Amino acid sequence: MSTTKALDNFADCRMVNVTIPLIGRQAFQADGVLRQLSHPQMEIQFPTLTLPLDRIDPAGKWRLSFDKGISFLTVWAEFARTLNPNLVELTITHSETNSHIRRDQRVDTEIFLRFWQGGDNRHGLKPLRTRVNLSGYGISFQTGVSLAPNSLVELEMTLPGIKLETIQCLGRVVRATEKMAGDFDTAFDLVNISRDDVEKVIHFCMTEQFKNMQSKARILAATLQPFTEDPPE
Repeated sequence: MSTTKALDNFADCRMVNVTIPLIGRQAFQADGVLRQLSHPQMEIQFPTLTLPLDRIDPAGKWRLSFDKGISFLTVWAEFARTLNPNLVELTITHSETNSHIRRDQRVDTEIFLRFWQGGDNRHGLKPLRTRVNLSGYGISFQTGVSLAPNSLVELEMTLPGIKLETIQCLGRVVRATEKMAGDFDTAFDLVNISRDDVEKVIHFCMTEQFKNMQSKARILAATLQPFTEDPPE
């Protein structure tokens, strides 16, 4: 499918998740609003963000993701120009359309969590409210210790909601990256987890995604006002 036809199919999508390339092969993500589209040019506004213009890589690739139902469109683009500190024009280079796989859906959220390795004294370990990135396949969060790749830990996750769901399984360390002294961003594959528990995780992730969509819809509603580059006098 051509990029033009794919964008036509997503013409009513306004919220977009943007990965912005920074100097030094770094990047960060932000929510934007599609203000104008005239292929191959598109304008993206960032209502809650002042862009770090001095840090953006002018030759880097921008990645934009649109959601529509169970499908999503990924667009790659190049920086064209800055219209103001919250609005940029990009030039589309190519795109790709995919379908969501339920178990792949990831969310950044908070759950109650405790973990330990075999032989550790788990008695007295209290579940802590922890910021995590979670899907039906895996989880990542900040750990206070460095864990060896492929090592296993016991995970106990309590998912908040109308009914608290507590899930116990093993986590296999995929990677551990030191973010600051003594703190590591550690990613785990979920292993030895029952099918029922996988469904509980998926349902929780989908519920959290719906909440995020509602929040984005409120942002979108606030931005769908007549747009001017200059503030009113």
